[in-house]
Amino acid sequence: MKTNYLLEEVTSIRPLEGYRVAVTFADSFSADVDLSPLLNCGGEIFQPWRDPDFFRRVTVNDFGAPEWPGELDLSPGSLRAWCEAGKFMDYEETDAWIERHCGSPEKAA
Repeated sequence: MKTNYLLEEVTSIRPLEGYRVAVTFADSFSADVDLSPLLNCGGEIFQPWRDPDFFRRVTVNDFGAPEWPGELDLSPGSLRAWCEAGKFMDYEETDAWIERHCGSPEKAA
């Protein structure tokens, strides 16, 4: 069965050493991934993570997405792809990876 990355939901997330997180999804798939590459992506959006105490304040919001204070969140579908791939991928790589694994992101809906 192929994963529908657009419908992914995180049920738990726990910060690990550095910028790694352990994630469990609604279908019980669990993995961990290093999010440190995001510190250099997206301009200023991820700059609050530079404070380790801030990074450790991650929770799961009502929509099944990992979220930090100030409504800084991540796409659960992208996070699932990164967990399955075992690494962070930039946006282009993520879309290509999802397409290879389930068809185009638009078809996954």
